[in-house]
Amino acid sequence: MSFDPRLLDGILVCPRSKSPLVRDADALISVDPACRLRYEIKDGIPNMLIEEATEMIPEAWVEVMRRHGRNSDGALLATQS
Repeated sequence: MSFDPRLLDGILVCPRSKSPLVRDADALISVDPACRLRYEIKDGIPNMLIEEATEMIPEAWVEVMRRHGRNSDGALLATQS
Protein backbone atom coordinates (compact mmCIF):
# COMPACT_ATOMS: atom_id res chain seq x y z
CA MET A 1 0.00 0.00 0.00
CA SER A 2 1.47 3.35 -1.01
CA PHE A 3 0.99 6.63 0.76
CA ASP A 4 0.23 9.86 -1.10
CA PRO A 5 2.27 12.62 0.62
CA ARG A 6 -0.07 15.28 -0.81
CA LEU A 7 -2.58 14.16 1.83
CA LEU A 8 -0.44 15.90 4.46
CA ASP A 9 -0.30 19.21 2.58
CA GLY A 10 -3.55 20.47 4.10
CA ILE A 11 -2.86 19.07 7.57
CA LEU A 12 0.67 20.12 8.43
CA VAL A 13 1.37 23.65 9.67
CA CYS A 14 4.58 25.48 10.45
CA PRO A 15 5.70 24.35 13.92
CA ARG A 16 7.02 27.82 14.75
CA SER A 17 4.27 30.14 13.48
CA LYS A 18 1.36 27.67 13.15
CA SER A 19 0.72 29.13 9.69
CA PRO A 20 -0.17 27.06 6.62
CA LEU A 21 2.57 25.63 4.43
CA VAL A 22 2.95 25.51 0.66
CA ARG A 23 4.67 22.63 -1.04
CA ASP A 24 7.41 23.76 -3.39
CA ALA A 25 9.38 20.95 -5.04
CA ASP A 26 11.18 19.11 -2.23
CA ALA A 27 10.14 21.42 0.61
CA LEU A 28 7.27 22.77 2.66
CA ILE A 29 7.45 26.54 3.17
CA SER A 30 5.70 28.64 5.79
CA VAL A 31 3.39 31.31 4.39
CA ASP A 32 4.14 33.57 7.37
CA PRO A 33 6.32 36.46 6.13
CA ALA A 34 7.85 36.91 9.60
CA CYS A 35 8.93 33.27 9.67
CA ARG A 36 9.83 32.23 6.07
CA LEU A 37 11.00 28.77 7.19
CA ARG A 38 11.67 26.04 4.64
CA TYR A 39 11.25 22.43 5.78
CA GLU A 40 12.92 19.87 3.52
CA ILE A 41 11.20 16.72 2.35
CA LYS A 42 13.61 13.78 2.23
CA ASP A 43 12.57 10.40 0.86
CA GLY A 44 8.96 11.59 0.92
CA ILE A 45 9.09 12.52 4.62
CA PRO A 46 8.87 16.17 5.67
CA ASN A 47 11.42 17.15 8.31
CA MET A 48 9.39 19.45 10.55
CA LEU A 49 12.10 20.17 13.12
CA ILE A 50 12.46 23.93 13.58
CA GLU A 51 16.16 23.51 14.37
CA GLU A 52 16.78 21.91 10.96
CA ALA A 53 14.61 24.28 8.90
CA THR A 54 16.23 27.07 6.93
CA GLU A 55 15.04 30.67 6.85
CA MET A 56 14.56 31.85 3.28
CA ILE A 57 15.76 35.24 2.14
CA PRO A 58 12.77 37.57 1.62
CA GLU A 59 13.15 37.81 -2.18
CA ALA A 60 13.21 34.02 -2.66
CA TRP A 61 10.29 33.57 -0.27
CA VAL A 62 8.18 36.15 -2.17
CA GLU A 63 8.92 34.34 -5.45
CA VAL A 64 7.73 31.03 -3.98
CA MET A 65 4.58 32.69 -2.64
CA ARG A 66 3.82 34.17 -6.08
CA ARG A 67 4.26 30.75 -7.73
CA HIS A 68 1.65 29.43 -5.32
CA GLY A 69 -0.90 32.21 -5.85
CA ARG A 70 -0.02 34.21 -2.76
CA ASN A 71 0.99 37.83 -2.34
CA SER A 72 4.06 39.21 -0.55
CA ASP A 73 2.21 38.89 2.79
CA GLY A 74 1.62 35.17 2.20
CA ALA A 75 -2.14 35.65 1.79
CA LEU A 76 -3.97 33.98 -1.08
CA LEU A 77 -4.49 36.23 -4.07
CA ALA A 78 -8.09 37.03 -4.95
CA THR A 79 -9.22 35.18 -8.05
CA GLN A 80 -10.48 37.25 -10.90
CA SER A 81 -13.84 36.34 -12.45
